[in-house]
Formats: sequence, structure tokens, C-alpha cells
Amino acid sequence: MSDAGPRVDEVSVKQTRFAAPILLALGLAVLLAACSGAGSSGGVVPSNVRPGSLLRLPHNPVVQEQTYRPITVTGHPEWTLRFGYVSNPRGYSHLNSDGTCSSPQLSLPNWIASFKDGTSTYCYQMIGATPKKTAPSTTLTTQVYAYKLKFSNGEAFDPTAIDKKCDSVSPYTRLVDSPLYNAVPIVNGKVSLGTIQYEDAQSVGEWYKFVKGAKSYAVNLKDTGKPVVISLSVPSNEGTTKKVTGFCRGDFGTVDLTWLASQISTAKWSVKQFSVVLLWDVVQTTSGCCVGGYHSYYENNGGQNGVAGVMTISNAGLFTAAGLQDINIPTHEFGEAINDPFGDNVVPAWGHIGQQPNCQGNLEVGDPLTGTVYDGGAGIKFKGFTYHPQELVYFNWFTQQTKYADYGADGVYSMSGSFTSPAQLCTSV
Repeated sequence: MSDAGPRVDEVSVKQTRFAAPILLALGLAVLLAACSGAGSSGGVVPSNVRPGSLLRLPHNPVVQEQTYRPITVTGHPEWTLRFGYVSNPRGYSHLNSDGTCSSPQLSLPNWIASFKDGTSTYCYQMIGATPKKTAPSTTLTTQVYAYKLKFSNGEAFDPTAIDKKCDSVSPYTRLVDSPLYNAVPIVNGKVSLGTIQYEDAQSVGEWYKFVKGAKSYAVNLKDTGKPVVISLSVPSNEGTTKKVTGFCRGDFGTVDLTWLASQISTAKWSVKQFSVVLLWDVVQTTSGCCVGGYHSYYENNGGQNGVAGVMTISNAGLFTAAGLQDINIPTHEFGEAINDPFGDNVVPAWGHIGQQPNCQGNLEVGDPLTGTVYDGGAGIKFKGFTYHPQELVYFNWFTQQTKYADYGADGVYSMSGSFTSPAQLCTSV
């Protein structure tokens, strides 16, 4: 087997530096126009999206209810776990007339390649090193910004506080003590991926053909260990709390997605770190409840691009999907940020599966299996606690071609083998 990394009609790596606007890539479902063929991709940047020190939302975020695997708040079928995408964004990864791919500058280690589907060429950019046996290990330092949200009724949700009714440690500690940051034995079917971190296992699993037996290749997370607590009072017209019978905490918080984004300052964020806005048992709302999280990119005052995620740690029993608890949502967002940092890795349209009731056209590895849990729902036991990381999809699933089956561990298309065949072309909404 060659050590040259994934061929997939790979092109030369070419970094392009230009000032990108702050554009939220709602990682739970970003709908993009295809950027295949020669020339740059289409799309229009909404006029109110501009560089600055705050996360800013385009004027037309679209939210769709999850229909394939409906998830609601326990006891409240009217409160559907919802997921957003940003319509008509400007696509950045695109094919040049000379056959090379261009993508924006990214201050985290990354690589660029492409694959062909018929006469169309699809460019993609991922965080890490080009997967091959000699590839170096990549460590992504994460800085957690724990948003302590206080609502008008006096209720406060602090991700760094311990609520003994729900857990013996704080949500922040539960995150960094989990398999997202610690090596555990992980298998995919008949293939052992090693004793590694969970997101690393996703990367190793999807590029198994090229990194099998590699001693150095890895994509790991390492937290600074010093969460920054930011207290924020939520006006009564921007958020509230809702009771849930039988839920350990008794209630959960809701906050308007656009308002919260307008309060998040990126001025002190380092583009060399992955910035995590952490919420606890708080969901975001836009035209109804409930958005669990998204990954995004932003631009600092020096014109450099950084990657971030806004995500909630949820306790057991909040949602009707049994496994949608603890690190399930963070797993989704970290995985998508690594595989699709700008939300613009365009692929042949897929849909009518996972959270997507219609068609979607980007490489978001969490969306097709939203609500699932690794190992058929069993999760991962680590230091006396059972974690529930979401099962993530592999790159080869999005190509819609069986010739890439051997890229993934055990010849499958997702981490636990839930997908044994590639996606089918989505032609109707």
C-alpha cells in the first residue's frame, strides 16, 4: 500500500490568504451550493456579515426540524430538537482553472485535496495533516469559554458548577475528563483503532487505508485546563427557563441564537486554538425550540481565520433520544469542525436521513447520524462513567461511490458500521 495519503484525485496543497468575513457555519446542517468545476464557487455574502470582534449571524439563517430521527424535549413533543443551516453563504473551497484547489488561510494545521464524481471535482479542506503513515501528530488546543447564563427568574446555568442532583462533577469537568480528551480502546467492527481519543478515532477510521499501523498520525484535543467563565444576564425577551418533569435539574434554559451570538466576543480568542463556547442544559432558539450547537469560523483583526464551536453539555433525560446526553453534542461539533472547518466542503447532494429531511450538500460528519451513540448505543465506559459520544460518518460515505469503501476501517462508512453503503444522490426536497 502506498504511503502517499488518500489519492482521491488529490491535488497539490495550496494555501490562499485573503480576508474572509465572519460567517457562521451552523455545523448541524449547512446548505451550500456545489462548487464543482472550474473557477470559484458561487454564493453571496449577506451585507450584514462583516469582520469584527463578535460572532455575527447572516440575516437569513434557516432552521429545519429533524424528521428522520425525531428528537424532542422529554414530555414536550412541541419542543423539537432543531438544527440550523446558513443559506447562500460564500463558498471558499473551490477548484481553480489550473486544476488546483484553493481554500482560505487557517491558523490550525490543515490539508487540502479533492475527489471526482463523474466529471465534477469536489475540493475539501480538513484540520490535521494529510493522512499517511509518516504524517505527524496534530494536537488541537481548546480554550473553553464557559458561559454562565442567568435568567430573569434568578435561575443560573454555570458549566463550571457542580449540581449534585445531576452529576458528581461539573459539565466542564465531564467534558475534559471524557474520551474526547482521553485515550480509550475504540473499535470499528472487527478493526481495533487503538487506544486513542474519540475524534482521533474518527480520523483514523475514515483514513484507515492510509494510516493503518502509523505510529505518529493523530488528531488530538488538549484543553488549556483554565476555562474562562463569562457571566451573562439573559433579558426576559431573549430567553427563559422551561420545566421538564423528571429531569434531574428540573428545568432547562432557552436563549435566542442570534442574541447570544451578538454577545460572544472573539477579541481575545487565539486563532491557534479551538475556541469552545460551552453551555450547560441551555439550548438556543430561532423560530422555536431547540438548537443544540454549531461550529463556526471567525476572522480576527489581523485577517486570520480561527475555528470555534458553540455547544451544550446536556444531562440525561432532557431529550427523548436516550443517548443525547453528556458529550453527544460536543462530539458532533468537534467532528464537523475537524472535517469541515469552514462549512464549505461541498459534496454530492445527500439527504432524507439523520437530521436532514431534505437535501444537503456538504461534508458534515455528524448530521447523517444525529442522535446516535457509538457502539450501537452502548457508549464508552471510562473511569466509572458511561459517556455517549455520537457515532460519526466517514469521508467515503459522502463520495457516494463504493470504490472508496476500503478507505474506512472494516470497509464501512461510519464509526460503528451503521452505514454499510455510501450515500445516495438526493434529488428532491
